[in-house]
Amino acid sequence: MAAKDMMGQTCPEETHMRSIRVLLALVSSIGLAGCINSTTLIKVNADGSGTVEQTTLMNVASLKAMMPGVAQNGQGPNVLNKADLERTAARMGKGVRLLSAEPAKNASGFEGVKAIFAFDDINQVQVSQDPGMSGSADGRMSSEPTKDDPVKFKLARNGSTSVLTIAFTDKPGGGGGKPPADAGDVPDLTNPMMMNMIKTMFQGFKINIDLEVAGPIIKTNAEYVNGSRITLLEMDMEALLADEAKFKALQSKLGPDASLSEVKPYLKDIKGIKIDGPTITVEFR
Repeated sequence: MAAKDMMGQTCPEETHMRSIRVLLALVSSIGLAGCINSTTLIKVNADGSGTVEQTTLMNVASLKAMMPGVAQNGQGPNVLNKADLERTAARMGKGVRLLSAEPAKNASGFEGVKAIFAFDDINQVQVSQDPGMSGSADGRMSSEPTKDDPVKFKLARNGSTSVLTIAFTDKPGGGGGKPPADAGDVPDLTNPMMMNMIKTMFQGFKINIDLEVAGPIIKTNAEYVNGSRITLLEMDMEALLADEAKFKALQSKLGPDASLSEVKPYLKDIKGIKIDGPTITVEFR
């Protein structure tokens, strides 16, 4: 089923996606619109409290080209909807609440909303890997977790330190090893026109999920660590598509039913993609 656009209309491109599925669906069928720029920063204190900072932007110029009426009557991606954001907070977990929200934009013309949510217990929180829409009647943006794709957390005290476990869904494709129904619709990536179209479609498409602990990290199995910050997921489609040879090789090895564990070995030498997990632990003081 196609996703809803920001006016509640149906887009021909799939915009409501799982972050891992974005890559897997891309290398198998190319059915997505590269109009999302999403960043999430989860800050966790030693007692399990913290905040989630989410900025979700969309390519306004692209939207206006596809749907000229998107900016009429003051509606569009930069319109704040407090009710939707409060609903997002509730779906993130027990005790999660909206602290603030403001319009946001970047130098590339993407516009949207930056929202900050607070929580008292990280064990009650789940954060979506899906940089999509809120699912509300007007289709405005948020990042609500769904039952099959959330990042979940478990924190426990260990003497003078805290141990946080982050768990991703390892099988976003649903398992079974069966090819997708549209497996025959794989695009011809040897066609320069097709590759140029794909690169244009995904211009500016980025997803990032980081976690930051309030104190020095004592021990972790995370692969991407910078001080007290860990990158859980980073996807830059422009960088990923820049090396056409590696991208084509990746397409030949993966399918939308692959697990995270199966995907990771193929991504180590590919620019534009970082995926950690499926289970990460970090001990901090």
